[in-house]
Amino acid sequence: MRKRDKERFVKKANHLIKSLGAVPGDKGMDWTLHTIAGPLRLCVRQNLSEGPGSVFTRFGNPEQAKKTVGCNPYSGKWNHHYFDPWSVNDALNNLEFELAKVTS
Repeated sequence: MRKRDKERFVKKANHLIKSLGAVPGDKGMDWTLHTIAGPLRLCVRQNLSEGPGSVFTRFGNPEQAKKTVGCNPYSGKWNHHYFDPWSVNDALNNLEFELAKVTS
């Protein structure tokens, strides 16, 4: 995958997250999104190898979040990795689908 495609993934994923109401984050994360499963911190990065990128996330309250999604019940991590053969558009559509589980 070309570097500009990876950059497009990062730009559009950040735009999607912001459009859902996320605010600039803290603790090394780019965003904080208030969800039905509690606060969710998010960080979008390009993949160093194949595929468009990854979205690293962590719920502030894993006990609450695990009732809604399949996050790590101890750490609250709920990461989304998009390696080959994910296209940028398919990865963004999947990310939107996954985030809808906690923002609807």
